[in-house]
Amino acid sequence: MWKKFNAIIIFIILATIGLMLFLILSPLIILSLVSDHKANKKNEKLYLDYLLEIDGHKLFCYNNRKDCRKFIEKEIIPYLPADVKLIFLDGRFPVSEYSHQFASTVLYKIQNQVGFPYLLKVQGGTLIEKSINNEVYNSLNQVHDIQVLYTAINKFYQ
Repeated sequence: MWKKFNAIIIFIILATIGLMLFLILSPLIILSLVSDHKANKKNEKLYLDYLLEIDGHKLFCYNNRKDCRKFIEKEIIPYLPADVKLIFLDGRFPVSEYSHQFASTVLYKIQNQVGFPYLLKVQGGTLIEKSINNEVYNSLNQVHDIQVLYTAINKFYQ
């Protein structure tokens, strides 16, 4: 009986301490949530402003997947329009002439995550995207006519 009584007392003490800690820390938690929300809104505005600033830019995003990377660097990149900028995803780190934050945000915001590589263009402050994963793998693995791939790329960037 004393063991149950001691267990109940210990539970009440721990619950009281937990509740007191929660009450003491809740203003900090609320301030942290508000601060994070403001920072996210600010970053989103900076991102949207930057999209307006680089309106008309064309991007080609690919990753470091071994079998595909060699094919892309040999058969696709040399034939891209001259004004297309590259974003190379090396593991989880985007490498490009853009800031790391912008390139990361672009990759994070891809809506239709079918697979790399992606064709992207900025029009009117919005990012338009297209995965050419299927076309690349058809050309690479099934030896389909590469002209189909080039046509898809050129059609997107027009």
